[in-house]
Amino acid sequence: MKVLWESLNAQAGWVFFLGLTAVSLWFCWKRRQDQALARRLQTEKSEPVEWVPGPKVSVLVAAWNEADVIAEHIESFLRLRYPNRELILCAGGNDGTCEIASQHAGGQVLLLEQQPGEGKQRALQRCLEKAGGEIIFLTDADCLLDDDTFGRTLAPLLEGEDVTTGTSRPLRSQLHNPFVAHQWYTNLFVDARRPEFISGILGRNCALKREALQQIGGFGAQVYTGTDYHTAKLLLRHGFDMRYVQDSAVQTRYPATFRSYWRRQSRWVRNLMVHGPAFGAYDELAMALRTSLVGWTMLLLPLISLAAGPIVLAVWGVLLGHAFLAKLRYAHFARLYQGIEIPLKQYLLIPLYSFVDFIAWSLPLLDMLIRRHQW
Repeated sequence: MKVLWESLNAQAGWVFFLGLTAVSLWFCWKRRQDQALARRLQTEKSEPVEWVPGPKVSVLVAAWNEADVIAEHIESFLRLRYPNRELILCAGGNDGTCEIASQHAGGQVLLLEQQPGEGKQRALQRCLEKAGGEIIFLTDADCLLDDDTFGRTLAPLLEGEDVTTGTSRPLRSQLHNPFVAHQWYTNLFVDARRPEFISGILGRNCALKREALQQIGGFGAQVYTGTDYHTAKLLLRHGFDMRYVQDSAVQTRYPATFRSYWRRQSRWVRNLMVHGPAFGAYDELAMALRTSLVGWTMLLLPLISLAAGPIVLAVWGVLLGHAFLAKLRYAHFARLYQGIEIPLKQYLLIPLYSFVDFIAWSLPLLDMLIRRHQW
């Protein structure tokens, strides 16, 4: 065994070269598929929705410590052209969110005060109790609504679907931030490959019929984190399909710092770890665990190579090359699909952002051990 390992270490340079060559050729082949997909999606994009008289839509929002965005969020709702709508907003926090929101209350905006410790689940339940719409639209306080997104998410419901969900894009004011752009390119790549019906909802861009929400008990369950994930699994359990609307992307605030990104990613994965077993979502749980293990592997292999030899470093180099080319592929797809001009600086930052993602993938396991109840 020792002789074999020494032989492998002696061939580490060839392992690295051949492995990286194979990975590069594979990505070149996949690039053609990306080009075809981007062209197809551009062709299939639906026309803007023409507004017709429709059922009342209640937009429910839980806002806690959102003073810097709440006014703009409410104003974006008020600018919508869909006539039969209302905003039920449960706002609070120690930064004056409720006080700012109160300046816009009245008419189509109903304001409730969110209490400390109430949480998103209970806040949304209180909103639902006050809502009068046949359709419930869920979004977040850091989102800006617009007619195109709002209409595209609602349209399938008006045609008979029970639940719809779209995707998101950064706020226009964030598009100059390379780290935000990095996240968006990844989202575009992943979202473009989603099927027509999916197993989850995006709580900042989701609409569903009131009857569907009532059948699952609204937001009455005791859920202190993971409201969106828990709601989606209840809908699936009750037999509701969730239609994915590819070309509905709400503007939302993306994490602009590494720390906020790590915190959000960890929270999302831990939500799955907390709720997944109760709904038998063991495949999703396995995927989350596998992703975390990949993160730890990429962070620890350079240290392991100090004891194990250059062959481990060669394997790590190939995996790192794979990660770099994957990010390059995401950026390339974003350029093809959205016509985005990508500056050289964005490409140069890919190695840094790859390590940022390795840390993001590894954190959920660590947080489950040492900060299980801190969200």
